[in-house]
Amino acid sequence: MYLQIKNTSKKRNNLARVASKGAVIKAIKARGWNLSDCTIKELDDALVTNQYKELDGRMNKRGKQFAQRAGL
Repeated sequence: MYLQIKNTSKKRNNLARVASKGAVIKAIKARGWNLSDCTIKELDDALVTNQYKELDGRMNKRGKQFAQRAGL
């Protein structure tokens, strides 16, 4: 499970990503942000682990786009 933290009070450099709920507070404090200014949402694992060839939602897994035609 990956979590994205967005600081709504800043216009630039306002995103952070952590891998666990326990690391959310640590990441916010390390950047010097206020917890009340941040929104936290869960990201899809496929977008973070880069299992797919492109991060645009296509279902082509890396190196598997010709597997059907090759008979694999």
